[in-house]
Amino acid sequence: MKVFILFILLILPFYGKLQPYQSKAIDYEGIDLHPPMAIDLILAGNFGEMRSNHFHTGLDIKTKGVEGQKIYAIEEGYISRIRVSPWGYGNAIYIDHPNGLTSLYAHLRDFPPHVDSLFRAHHKKSESYVLDEIVLEDSFYVKKGEFIAYSGNSGSSSAPHLHFEIRETETEHALNPLLFSCYQKRIKDSTKPRVSGIKIYAVSKNGYMIPGKSKYYSCVLQGDKWVVNGNKPIDVSELVTKNSYLAFGFHVTDKLDGAGNICGVYHTELYREDKKMHEQKMEYINFDYNRFLNSHQDYYEFKKKKRNVHKNFVTVVNPLNIYPQKDGIIEWENCAGNYSYKAKDVHGNLRTVEFSLAQPSGSYAKNPLDEVGKYYFPDSINTVLHENFQLLMESGTFYEPLQKNFRIDTQSTYLSSKFEFSEYVIPVQQHFDVRIKVPTKHQKLPPYKFGIGVISDKGYLSFLGGNYVDGWVETTSRSFGTFVLLSDTIAPVIKPLDFNEGKVVSKYNNLQLQINDNLAGLKSYKAYLNGEWVLMIYNRRKKRYIIPFDQYSKPHLLKGKNNIKIVAVDRLGNKKQAEYTIVY
Repeated sequence: MKVFILFILLILPFYGKLQPYQSKAIDYEGIDLHPPMAIDLILAGNFGEMRSNHFHTGLDIKTKGVEGQKIYAIEEGYISRIRVSPWGYGNAIYIDHPNGLTSLYAHLRDFPPHVDSLFRAHHKKSESYVLDEIVLEDSFYVKKGEFIAYSGNSGSSSAPHLHFEIRETETEHALNPLLFSCYQKRIKDSTKPRVSGIKIYAVSKNGYMIPGKSKYYSCVLQGDKWVVNGNKPIDVSELVTKNSYLAFGFHVTDKLDGAGNICGVYHTELYREDKKMHEQKMEYINFDYNRFLNSHQDYYEFKKKKRNVHKNFVTVVNPLNIYPQKDGIIEWENCAGNYSYKAKDVHGNLRTVEFSLAQPSGSYAKNPLDEVGKYYFPDSINTVLHENFQLLMESGTFYEPLQKNFRIDTQSTYLSSKFEFSEYVIPVQQHFDVRIKVPTKHQKLPPYKFGIGVISDKGYLSFLGGNYVDGWVETTSRSFGTFVLLSDTIAPVIKPLDFNEGKVVSKYNNLQLQINDNLAGLKSYKAYLNGEWVLMIYNRRKKRYIIPFDQYSKPHLLKGKNNIKIVAVDRLGNKKQAEYTIVY
């Protein structure tokens, strides 16, 4: 407990990290890069598009609905990093170029032999399918336009495509590839952005949305002009509260030629009369702050109505450096007037929407954020200190004020009561600390088998893990929800799908199996053929593990009987080993 309180005292305020906008000194016109594919470059997604918990940091390029398109290096350089995962980027290659750029190619299927051998060497070195390796020491040179991979659908991809990024090598900031004229000329776009609606908010001086005080207005096409509120001044009187201000959000999207996919907007400006109030520009993204998308967007609109509403104001815990100007908060007493919003894409297609506000009238409603002790605020350190449950959140852990709705349900089938804090659907920026006290009746259980889980609003349990310290189990979480104490002493279950003891597999191209764990989740899984480690791939779509018979594993196969051993370990150290004799 002393350590927990001391940690609170040492935390520095998050909002000291706020970053100013600074344009990149990159020769977008003069750098001539090779296209990553030889086919027409048609986009399914663009740079800066709003996704779940992040801005999209590259281009999603269509591959005609199939895997296996050839991928080419956009410039000479060295392969600097390789990644393999059932999630995220899937199979991915990073290449560092002499011009100070790094290119990334993700969701790949497989590779030509010389590239594949690099991946296989690191698989064998780590005895793991999952890789995230810096490979500069054993890398090799690739030429501009050299064939380096086949497109695929690996990782968290939902359809065949190439995810393509360009980064500044020194900072690792993701750059907008369409700013390079060589790609802007290849990727056609004659479509103007679409502004579908405006949302008006009452906000605090720190930019927080006042609960229940916002309203959405649709944009409607009248003739050749998009208008709001029938082109009449908008009366915002119903939104006025004490100690609050006025701000705007805009439901804006874009499309490019050749596809119907909804994409993100590049450059927006908000004006009052002729004076610019707020500006957003998607030139580059700092990965350290990318999750602050949840502060930039109205995530309530996104979750409930799938509207991409860009807030044209910032809170004190929004460090995104995408705002050349951020003066979007104004006073009620002087808000009447004419406003215009301009949305422009990289190709220069411009959409302008004009609207006006009437001066609000009537009395000011109470501001719920002024109620003492009712809310947790993002720019503060926040704690829950109960005799059986403790929670610590640094400043900047979440994005908008949270109502204090902590409750305890003692009617629980878990080892502890159920400790309910906030809502699972509310996004969280960074991990926070959680502790649950082990009830007296369970203190004889193995302490290293304890862990904490969090239950979503739909009843899904995620295992967070934990360490046993002086009668408490401690862990971190990046989700709110219902927290419970768990114990896992059960090893994973290994189930062969197309082979068993004594099976003849001489006509097989691979072996397939399932590995399931009841609670903690797998930490590692390995396969050994006649005592030699061989690659075992996890196919998350089919939920099965595959041992390929290829040029790497076949040298370990013997004519006749062979031993195959599978070892699976969960996150709490429970281990299962299974061995089979197969005939080849």
